[in-house]
Amino acid sequence: MSFRKWPQWSVAQWPACARVVTFLGLAVALWFPVAWPFYRLSSQGRLPGGDLIPTAILYLEFLALLPQWQRRVHGVRQPWIAVGFTGAQRLWRGFGIGLGIGVISLTALGLIQWGMGWAVLNTEATATEPWIAIVLGGSLMAFAVGWSEEVLFRGWLLGELERGLSAQVALIANSLIFAVAHFIKPPAVMLQMLPQFLGLFLLGMILVWARRAALGPAPRLGSLGPAVGIHSGLVWMYYIFDVGNLFQVTGHVPAWVTGVGGSPLAGILGITLLTALALGVRRWCLSSQVIKSASEAEATR
Repeated sequence: MSFRKWPQWSVAQWPACARVVTFLGLAVALWFPVAWPFYRLSSQGRLPGGDLIPTAILYLEFLALLPQWQRRVHGVRQPWIAVGFTGAQRLWRGFGIGLGIGVISLTALGLIQWGMGWAVLNTEATATEPWIAIVLGGSLMAFAVGWSEEVLFRGWLLGELERGLSAQVALIANSLIFAVAHFIKPPAVMLQMLPQFLGLFLLGMILVWARRAALGPAPRLGSLGPAVGIHSGLVWMYYIFDVGNLFQVTGHVPAWVTGVGGSPLAGILGITLLTALALGVRRWCLSSQVIKSASEAEATR
């Protein structure tokens, strides 16, 4: 679909929330007629995988619409640079740095629990689980989740919010939307897992600051790589801990210390770690002195 006939000012000057709703509404309107037959087949038990195919179609449609939206609505000539794909060197260097931060952070969380006697190594699981499959499967899932979610939340959505909102308001709004999107559950579960919402909000702020951190030689531009790396690293290590059942909580301290429901984001220890990580990534972002206008100028060339 082309946006050639859309006057740029008619949409670009709308409030950020109106632009976000318009883009999502357009995406859903184009997606639903294609997805409906798959949902019907799934409800009849004739399509394995449930919502997997419709969800994949929706995301592929999002990727197809995104560059058109950037060009026709915002006048951006290089839309993927505006999203955060600022060159292979910056992208993969940032991804590597972020991946290391994510892996080390969650590993440290597990080691602290073990060192304090709040969890023990589950040696029986270590002996019976196929670790090579867990590690490789977790890496593939983490890679897919990290890239897909960061293109959506810190690529497109953050860019829309930053057009018309201050950097601080865009930071808070993006983090809240990220937390809400990951927290939608039955009411009883949400009430039980309420501490996790704070953890998700802190994680959202960390990923925004990572997206804004400047990398590479002049011009020093923000890249999507660090945010994807941190996100992927955390998901990867959580997958290894959870599926591999590597650490088993002893129950020596209440669940709100180690994490309600086994979630590291829903406990005092995890929230403390995320707070420390947020302070570190924010300092990295501020010290790198990324200038958003430089990134926008690069994208419009």
